[in-house]
Amino acid sequence: MTKTELQTLIFSVKKYLTIIFFLCLSGFLIHAYLHKPEFPSEIVLTQDFIPGQSIYLVQDARDPDEPKRLRFYVNDGGGRSNEAMRVRLGKTPPFLVSDTDLKDVVIQHVSNGLHIKLKGAVSNYQSNLYLEDGDTYTTYRVSLEQVETRPPLPSGR
Repeated sequence: MTKTELQTLIFSVKKYLTIIFFLCLSGFLIHAYLHKPEFPSEIVLTQDFIPGQSIYLVQDARDPDEPKRLRFYVNDGGGRSNEAMRVRLGKTPPFLVSDTDLKDVVIQHVSNGLHIKLKGAVSNYQSNLYLEDGDTYTTYRVSLEQVETRPPLPSGR
């Protein structure tokens, strides 16, 4: 093999290795973009409700350009850590979901349940809470006072 053939071979190998490197890099970046890790939810407020039950407000952490979302739960904490409660609450449906900031939420305990005041859109709401009381269930009412502060959104049509 002559010196020129060897240099041509080395150049070709470097060229193909460079192409393979950039293909692998682009594949990795596409995979990282499509499967970016979810930000963990965070319990931002815990408030006592009735003996053995607490109200939990969980905020979904998202990218800064996406709106925040609060999920409202009633559950027995049982002395669990926040990490364990996040997992437990993630497996139960919330009774209220809103895009409200925490500072715009007021939760009041009333005689027959809860009265919640908030500013922002509500995407899911249940007006009754059925909480276990030994072998039976007790119904608590959830009244909602909501003020929408956003302008109407375009329909996208």
